Amino acid sequence: MNKLKIGILTYHSEMNYGCTLQAFAMQEAYKELGQDPVIIDRYITPDNRLLLGHLTDTGLKTRLISLFMCFFSIGRTSNILRVLKTLRFHKKYLHTTDYSFYDWKDAPADLGVDMISVGSDQIWNANLYSPVPYLLKDINPSIPGISYAASIGMPELMPKYLEEYRRGFARFKAISVREQQGVRLVEDLGFKAEKVVDPTLLVSPELWDKFKCKRKHKRKRLLCYTIAEKLFDLLPVLEDYARRNNCDVIVFPDRFEKYFCRSAKGIKELIRDKTRLFKSPVKIYISAAIKDFMREISAADWIVTNSYHALMFSIIYNRNVRVIVPTDNVRKEMHARMKEFEGSVIEGPLMQSDIQGALRSFEKGEKTTINLDELNRRRKLSRQWLENQLRNIADNKAAEC
Repeated sequence: MNKLKIGILTYHSEMNYGCTLQAFAMQEAYKELGQDPVIIDRYITPDNRLLLGHLTDTGLKTRLISLFMCFFSIGRTSNILRVLKTLRFHKKYLHTTDYSFYDWKDAPADLGVDMISVGSDQIWNANLYSPVPYLLKDINPSIPGISYAASIGMPELMPKYLEEYRRGFARFKAISVREQQGVRLVEDLGFKAEKVVDPTLLVSPELWDKFKCKRKHKRKRLLCYTIAEKLFDLLPVLEDYARRNNCDVIVFPDRFEKYFCRSAKGIKELIRDKTRLFKSPVKIYISAAIKDFMREISAADWIVTNSYHALMFSIIYNRNVRVIVPTDNVRKEMHARMKEFEGSVIEGPLMQSDIQGALRSFEKGEKTTINLDELNRRRKLSRQWLENQLRNIADNKAAEC
């Protein structure tokens, strides 16, 4: 099979651990298959603010206000540091195109690739971004495209977007998704879809060894990483757990920022909350880098999360993990994607209704275990599916020549 220059279209330009790591994994998976991948540097938002955050602030006045707000907030400075750490990871590990854009009319006429690979992550979730991106409608039809582990992340397709999905799916040579729910939604529109593993599970497990924690900790550790949950609501429960079990509790709050009024009352509240966090037995890492995320997952004895990719890396590092139901309505609709792992790849009490239930399960001594035979079977089938698609496209290109 001839080597293909593969343009990967995915969510990579966001300050989010999972979206960066799945993009890196997709890139490395194609390298393992002997291909030449490059991540097409398309922004998720026009100003790339989901990745750059406050670094996109322009104008002297705006920047001065932003600087001033660092003193009247909790989290702003830490999030700026996290952006810088994320950019450092991107520069070191992600191979992106020389061109960058948001609107397809600003993309170069020649993308410089032989084919397009769309995915993974929630690239087809209209609740997150609409109109639905990454359906290849703006790409030259002569460039073949497939999807790998794409996620729709909704229980049903929105009626107003049905025709957009239908036209988009017709553009693909082959479609794979990462959830059974996605298979049903694609097939309901008359297209074939294959269920495959997330690229973080597709690559050789040895890829992730370099990010593992090398240090031996004296006390047991609980890691809590949740998205769209309120930090100050979680703290009392986690603090009680730390005291009862004489263990370390680490929290990665996702993009946490809290602002206070520029008044005597606001300053008083700011000092109160900063003191609260400083004195807490829970270690709160707002500025944690991607490598910190990986290190803490690999070192944790217990993990509580509502994040898909925190679950993936709990599988990779074989951790005792619980998934809790999100309180955010949009994220609740995505919850089914993680239920599929319980009783198949993961055995034991994986799914819990809330953080209290998850912690009670840990205190009872309950454990989740990884079914390696099932995981390896899924990985093998997913790899075979992807190899077959690449071979078909390479053969077609050779025939055209």
